[in-house]
Amino acid sequence: MSKFTKFLSRNIYPLFFRLLPIKSRRIVFSSFGGRNYSGNPRVISEKIQGQNLDYELVWLLKKEVELELPKGIKKINTDSFLGAYYLYTAKYWIDDSRKTIIFEKRPQQIYFQTWHGTPLKKIEFDAADTLPARYLNYAVHDSKSITYLVSGNRYSSDLYPKAFNIPKEKILNIGTPRNDGLISDESSKDSMIEKKKSISILFAPTFRNMKEANGIVQLDKLHIEKLRAYFVKKGYNFKFMVKFHPNVNADLSSDSSNMEYLKRHSIELIKDGVPLENLFDDVDVLITDYSSIFFDFALLKKGIILFNYDQEEYLAERGFYISLSELPVPKARNSYELLNIFENRFQELIESSESLLDYVGNFEDGDSTEKIIDLILKEA
Repeated sequence: MSKFTKFLSRNIYPLFFRLLPIKSRRIVFSSFGGRNYSGNPRVISEKIQGQNLDYELVWLLKKEVELELPKGIKKINTDSFLGAYYLYTAKYWIDDSRKTIIFEKRPQQIYFQTWHGTPLKKIEFDAADTLPARYLNYAVHDSKSITYLVSGNRYSSDLYPKAFNIPKEKILNIGTPRNDGLISDESSKDSMIEKKKSISILFAPTFRNMKEANGIVQLDKLHIEKLRAYFVKKGYNFKFMVKFHPNVNADLSSDSSNMEYLKRHSIELIKDGVPLENLFDDVDVLITDYSSIFFDFALLKKGIILFNYDQEEYLAERGFYISLSELPVPKARNSYELLNIFENRFQELIESSESLLDYVGNFEDGDSTEKIIDLILKEA
């Protein structure tokens, strides 16, 4: 895709398509800037399709993304003539990240911004000094276009108006669609880990601005073989998985030495686009650093560990909304502290999720997708 074509799709084509009639039964979806068929938009899209509702479903994806979408969904190149046409003639926009738009939505259009996680690190206009000027320019137009911004907890709802520069009245305190399938009434206090004598750990770090600080170097900090030896000695089956940030996964997979490292240490690499409910199903303990994924995982009432080996550096790089010391979950700065949690703080570990949900003021009840669809139907 040439820069010229992208320029036309964002700056010229919308001038004409904004004059065309709006299609009241057309919904345009996008996820992570057209890089994925995933997240909250995917859940909403599949629910609408599953209920056989009479809507035209259009997904905007980048040309290079080779994904097979469900039958009945239109797949359109986001940076194209048709991408601009569908975007500015659809009644509804549903996204989970910023739209790269110069022209805001039309007054009759409705834009559901579902975002992609509860923020720990500073985001959007709160992190303006760390974000590219071009991104912030798009963000201004995106924020002016938002009709509703979906929130999963009180903590997020308090932050979003300033971070997105929108009125608090636009916040929907209804939970998040991708988490509907994670809601559980079961407590983790009677941990299944000890009963089944096996443990499955997922490591899901966020990305660092310095490219060389991502990927295998993040795994090295954990000393996975020490973890493996610890659990094997106790008679456990040990499984280790890693889910890197989408910004990291592409570069990692293209390097054969990285793949050899994963194979040598028996680490399963989770690719992008796997729904959270599928990703978390086989996980007993989540280890992350500053990724918002742990707020979602808490809904399953399983163990969470924050592995903050570079806390001071990352704080200087991005900044946090709250001090990590305030979060009611176990934290480790190195592999020795990590092992100590499993050995001496196991009760705190299995109670960490419920403590965190109380701390953030959880809104998730498993019905957020239906509530969004109800809003769509009322506008029809």
